[in-house]
Amino acid sequence: MRTAVLVALICTAIPPLGRLWAGPTLWDRLTGAASLNVRITLALAAEAAFAGYGILLDVALAYAVLGFLGTVLVARFAERGQR
Repeated sequence: MRTAVLVALICTAIPPLGRLWAGPTLWDRLTGAASLNVRITLALAAEAAFAGYGILLDVALAYAVLGFLGTVLVARFAERGQR
């Protein structure tokens, strides 16, 4: 079960990787990076649930918060740079 969930998460991370790699604009790349942050957070939470490591939930939460803040900061910087 653990392997199937992690493989499914890896398979769902392929389109955001393509968007991050080949996105023609900064906004496409930002969307891809935010989507990958979500996938990584889900993978950490799934591993915590299956393995029973409660500390991984803390790591997943911290990673999600930092990913969100990074996305917001880059978006604000890009928005102000275009004015």
